[in-house]
Amino acid sequence: MADSNITSEILKTIDILEVLEALLDNAPNSEIENILQEAWIKVSETFPDDFKEATREDAGAEGLRRYIRVKAFFENPAQNPISSEELEAYYRNRAPVDEDSAEFFFPE
Repeated sequence: MADSNITSEILKTIDILEVLEALLDNAPNSEIENILQEAWIKVSETFPDDFKEATREDAGAEGLRRYIRVKAFFENPAQNPISSEELEAYYRNRAPVDEDSAEFFFPE
């Protein structure tokens, strides 16, 4: 039962992050965007450490929801089915970054 309450709280927090993401997409200037980014970070820091670690590669609201669905699937596949596309997306986002392609974003 406690796990259910934690998941419920996480889902409510993800709803907040989803709204913040939408606001970020429509921020009228960089100052407001920076404030919204700080708010997003502060809200996401409220997650339990194990959840933050498990979702660090895909920490947007969609990725966080996907993680919860995949976790529920592995706990009880019969009651919590997911699509193969969703499982593929989960593993694709968990794959290590290709260092050659990352060089473009992080030149030495």
